Amino acid sequence: MAKKKQPTGTGQDRPSRPVAPKPTLPPSSSRPVVNRTTEATVRPPARPVSPKTSDSGLESDLPIESRPVVWWPLAVLAVLGFVLYVNTFGHQYALDDIAAVSQNLFVKKGLAGIPDLMRTEFWHFSNISLGYYRPLSLITFAIEQEYFKDNPNISHMINAGLYALTGLAIGALLQKWLPGQVITAFLIGLVFIAHPIHTEIVANIKGRDEILSFLFISLMLLSYWRYLETKHWGWIVGACVSLYLAFLSKESSIVSLGLIPAMQYWFARRNVWQSLISLWPFLIVAALFFYQKQKMIGTLSGTPPVDWANYPYAIEKTQKSTTFKFLLYYIRLLIYPHPLVYDYSYNVIPSGGKGDLLTWGGFFAFVGMVWLAWKGFLKRTLWGFGLFWFFVTMAPGLGFIWFRGGIFAERFAYAAVMGFAFILIWALEKFLIKKPETTSEEPVAKPALARYVPLFALMAVVTGLYSFKTVERNRDWENNFVLFNSGLPYAPNSCQVQRHVANEWIEKGLKDRNKADSIANATNAIKPKPSPEQIKKAQTLIDTNIAHANKHGRWALDHLQQSTRIYPNFGEAYFSMAYVFQKITPNVDSAKYYYKQTIRAANAYAPAYNNLGVIYQTEGFTQNNRQKLELASYYYNRSMVVNPAYVDGPNNRANLMKATGIDVKFLPDSILNKY
Repeated sequence: MAKKKQPTGTGQDRPSRPVAPKPTLPPSSSRPVVNRTTEATVRPPARPVSPKTSDSGLESDLPIESRPVVWWPLAVLAVLGFVLYVNTFGHQYALDDIAAVSQNLFVKKGLAGIPDLMRTEFWHFSNISLGYYRPLSLITFAIEQEYFKDNPNISHMINAGLYALTGLAIGALLQKWLPGQVITAFLIGLVFIAHPIHTEIVANIKGRDEILSFLFISLMLLSYWRYLETKHWGWIVGACVSLYLAFLSKESSIVSLGLIPAMQYWFARRNVWQSLISLWPFLIVAALFFYQKQKMIGTLSGTPPVDWANYPYAIEKTQKSTTFKFLLYYIRLLIYPHPLVYDYSYNVIPSGGKGDLLTWGGFFAFVGMVWLAWKGFLKRTLWGFGLFWFFVTMAPGLGFIWFRGGIFAERFAYAAVMGFAFILIWALEKFLIKKPETTSEEPVAKPALARYVPLFALMAVVTGLYSFKTVERNRDWENNFVLFNSGLPYAPNSCQVQRHVANEWIEKGLKDRNKADSIANATNAIKPKPSPEQIKKAQTLIDTNIAHANKHGRWALDHLQQSTRIYPNFGEAYFSMAYVFQKITPNVDSAKYYYKQTIRAANAYAPAYNNLGVIYQTEGFTQNNRQKLELASYYYNRSMVVNPAYVDGPNNRANLMKATGIDVKFLPDSILNKY
């Protein structure tokens, strides 16, 4: 009875054809290996096959041979994954961290908010319904709030720790898939862990949903592999629990269902039917999860907003053509991850189309890669699995543009790096590792490690460059001011980047203005009265801070004007302009104008209504003008209508009604236009 021949080298791929015309012969330790290539075309049996059992049965070939794991590569991957992100431990909240943690009222409640997190959308407090149900990462944030309060340092440490655990999981999984090929498995894991495109996920606290999703997918695959080795159903239970946790992390984990049969077909040498039929317990878990999602948030897909900044290709009707263009961008960043930009909103990557060369390049690349993936599938090649993994894990990212017209994002390529790593390491081994020269009598070959010296040298350079880029890129995620300004050189055509930078200058201008007010209040509070010298000194400081505030306000307006030139109907940019005129360089008429511009461009933007109400309330009390107080009440009520979750509008409405008894829900256009 034949036994599976194990590779003699530490990094060779599985043979592409039998090395002898009679596959029933046992392998000989002295047989030449010069014909052992990477494209396996014949399925070698993984274990002795019983003649009494049908080969087409569901579990006729189980358990497969148990494959040992060498632990030093796992430790190296875990330590490297952690060390690469040590320089993020002093970072603050940045970008989506604000909405996911600081502005999420359920997260701020700590443990008491967990039941609410289990039944609300991810972006519940941002007044958008995208259909995202990802409670697990939010629950971890709530636990951190309970015990550490607002401490982003702890959150960054946890992200790095989870990334280290991911290194452990994929290190073990790769060795299970590639028995006897410790070096190959290690190098694939090394490319994944060191790749700089992961900085957006690990250095950004909100990226924990992606980290947890991939970690639990890896644990699911590893647990199911242990079932293949032991045939113990407890491992299937563990795999199903891991899949459920992956779903709770990010519902796009659904694509992992394609990886379960793939790993069995490629690496356990099971046939297609055996690989597919094994999906039934995981399909049940998927059905239960999406039933839970529907019951908890009331939708499976949500309603994407009509938004030029984040969904421009849907408005331009160019989703399909731009998808192929995006494919080229993703491939380029996998191969050459520079520059990395936190935002690709309108108009960083212009729409694809029939006359766009990148669109056609992406289309032909797609066709060619699909053809190669099919060829690799038939031959069970390592590069074929890499292509299959790439397509499966890129499906959510490419689907985001194809179905929703959404923008490009580096985070979508997080898991796809593994597919790229398979292809890269296969190619480097193919061209850099020389096969041992042998005679028919006695093999004479260099030691295995000596043959790997060119590969080790090149991988040291690649890993070093990747690691350097990762550490450098981490610095950009220190806080919003650093991050947003890092995007300006590489995404000057992004309306969002311009607005984000402007908002940071607004924050600085507000601090300058508040400091000036504080100095004035402190001086006026001096009893019995401030001396002329104190007044002179205070006035100098006040003038200096106001000058700084005005300067920062002008810089903010410059970026906001550029943002609206890129996207003329960008409501949030007009809102920021109005805010500058309301708070930093006071001009009430300009503030009113731009708040109304905001409402015309984005009529569901609640803060614009609220801030208009604040302006009219101030004028109403100052001028003893009831009509302006009615306007204030009207705008507070409108903020509640367009966004019931927005809290400032209801609070201001209640205070105004308590003070004046005014509660106006409708006003004619003649009044609205008059003021």
